[in-house]
Amino acid sequence: MLTTGSIALGAEKYLRIISVIFIFLTVVLSIFSARAKYHISIFIAYLILLATVTLNYFISGANLFDMTEFMSNRGIGTWICLGLIFVSYDDKRYKFFQKFVFFSILVISVMTIYNLIDFGVGRWRGQALSKYQIYAVNMVWLVPYMFLLLKNKNKFKVLRPLVLFMGIILALICQTRSFLIIYFITLVFDFFNTKKKTSYIVVMAIGFAGLSYLVLNTQVFSSSLELLINRGTDDTRTEQLAVFISQLNFFEVITGGGFFKSYRFGNSQWTAVDNQWLFLLWWGGLVPVLCYFYLGVVVPVKMVLRKGLSYETKVECFVLIIWVLGLTGLAIFSTMSVDFFFFIISIILGRVLYKFSSGKQ
Repeated sequence: MLTTGSIALGAEKYLRIISVIFIFLTVVLSIFSARAKYHISIFIAYLILLATVTLNYFISGANLFDMTEFMSNRGIGTWICLGLIFVSYDDKRYKFFQKFVFFSILVISVMTIYNLIDFGVGRWRGQALSKYQIYAVNMVWLVPYMFLLLKNKNKFKVLRPLVLFMGIILALICQTRSFLIIYFITLVFDFFNTKKKTSYIVVMAIGFAGLSYLVLNTQVFSSSLELLINRGTDDTRTEQLAVFISQLNFFEVITGGGFFKSYRFGNSQWTAVDNQWLFLLWWGGLVPVLCYFYLGVVVPVKMVLRKGLSYETKVECFVLIIWVLGLTGLAIFSTMSVDFFFFIISIILGRVLYKFSSGKQ
């Protein structure tokens, strides 16, 4: 499940198909078992979203038995997987989920270190992305959650710097400015939720100095830093968004352009855009956007405005806020899809939706 890209590529597709089928079964069972745990508006929003996407899928003429289409980010499969929001109400199950996230970070870290020894980082960004993109994309959503959560876990608190270090190193290797921004925002949140702020600043200064020394004096990382600096402030999205928006059709924005919708950019037809809200609006229409906006933005914001939130709930809401920002283009490669990180985010979202429904803090 740590793989990415078209599920039609490689033997990995069979593992992904099987795992997603199990997720489908889990979602169906959870919807029935969780019917008294969530506010009715959450069920309505999810079911309307799923029904609209399904109708769009069939009207577009997409093939129900083509797994590449079915499990694409425009396919029904992705939005069935969103139903993982309904598995988060059980406290013991959620504690196990937290341990699973921690274990996943350790596994990705080990795989990253192995590839660094075996392959290095490559001579240009494309080579780095071919090896490390999937690790970096998953870590940018796992690391902030676990780094912040371990703050109050005395037994594992010492591992916080390691968790953050691996995330930052992967962002550096892949030369993804947006991921580095997310880690910086995470540190800002952590700072404002720390009592001993002076000590925190000292520790962060020492950590930054150590990381800088390692990067500047290690050829593997210094080359990545040089490539990142060379990218500078290059704007890689404004032109694409301008062209994309110029081709939007008002009627299709309401109803959705359908599964096979594309637009002209340069000399080729494009089927994606670096803003997942616009992307969903473009192919799926206004209804799915409003439903997901309610689940992913409105409810978490209402939770944030509540008084007396527990630290864990604050962390969950924070992760969802950066996820929402990520979908606007802050986090490259992050999409609603049958990818590991989307499952993790959906479960965290489900926990916030459950707390909102039950009145828990």
